Amino acid sequence: MIGTAKRLSFPALDALRGLCFLAVFGCHTFHSVDPAVITDPVYRFVSASVFGPGALGVNVFFSLSGFLITFLLIQEERTNGRIDVPRFWLRRILRIWPLYFTVVVLGFVVVPWIKQQAGVRELETAEPWHYLLFISNLAKASGYEPASSSLSVLWSIAVEEQFYLVWPVLLMLAGMRRSPWACIGLIGASILFRALNPDISMQLWHTFSCMGDLATGALGAYVLASEKGQALISRAGPVTSVLWYASTLILFFFVGPAQEMFGGMAVYPFIFAVSATGTILLQCAGGHQRSRLPSRGALPAIGRISYGLYCLHMLAVLAVLQVMQRVGLGHEVWHVLVIQSLAALLLSIVLAALSHRYLERPFLRLKDRFAYIVRG
Repeated sequence: MIGTAKRLSFPALDALRGLCFLAVFGCHTFHSVDPAVITDPVYRFVSASVFGPGALGVNVFFSLSGFLITFLLIQEERTNGRIDVPRFWLRRILRIWPLYFTVVVLGFVVVPWIKQQAGVRELETAEPWHYLLFISNLAKASGYEPASSSLSVLWSIAVEEQFYLVWPVLLMLAGMRRSPWACIGLIGASILFRALNPDISMQLWHTFSCMGDLATGALGAYVLASEKGQALISRAGPVTSVLWYASTLILFFFVGPAQEMFGGMAVYPFIFAVSATGTILLQCAGGHQRSRLPSRGALPAIGRISYGLYCLHMLAVLAVLQVMQRVGLGHEVWHVLVIQSLAALLLSIVLAALSHRYLERPFLRLKDRFAYIVRG
């Protein structure tokens, strides 16, 4: 199929993925239990004010996934007159499962063994079947936090897999003309779910809460796929682009005030998803070329291996923490902010690059054989 598959490219989105990963990484890497470090004002500013909102990088990842998957399905339907759901599922399996289940095995088998050898007696509280069935986010929403930090990031993969299972079927049943209404319905249901469930765990990790981000990105795909929508986005000039990006950054860095302004956690995620999706659209087709992120360099390179970076970075952070503890580092603020973070980032990149080269790439090549539209 690869010989006849169309190629689709949004080069600026690789850099956006890179930024999302760095935001999430910054939220996780500055870990310390030393009282002298965690009470230091510089440490608190960097870890809380600068990188504290970094978890929102996952929300942007959701909107990106909803946008890209839906745009590809729209193009597939236009090319072939239908959506081939079994092939879509197979492509997602080949993309997600090899690395995902590798990390699951590492989290349940290898990491506990390493901890045991290091003299750490820690009982893993997570249930393997939650990860085998891609429902770990529901367990997390119910208060079951895994002891292994390498497993803790996999909840978002579970959300996306649930979305991939249902979304193409829903699009096929609704038809492309009515599918935008399905997006709007999911967004409304997500806002209602958060309003009726004030528990923060449910609002952050439950499927019905997160689906709003994915559906907002999917709605953005319909905007870009239409002639009127594409024309509107292409007319966005430098002032419009800069103002939009600035509003997105304000929503990102000033989460608390933004939540109060927009009615708390019931509505704020939707506002942020709209802002993130608008950024995606401007990066794809905005008329002001200089306002787009670079398509070459370190940032897009990070973005191209962001799946591996996201899945493996907690293993890198854990390894660096153990080494620093053994060599007596970590008792100074600069140890944590500089040595710890840079070492963890470098190790994350090495692990992700190895994963992409030797584990993911063979499956990616196989995946493209079942694709009607190939991302260039």
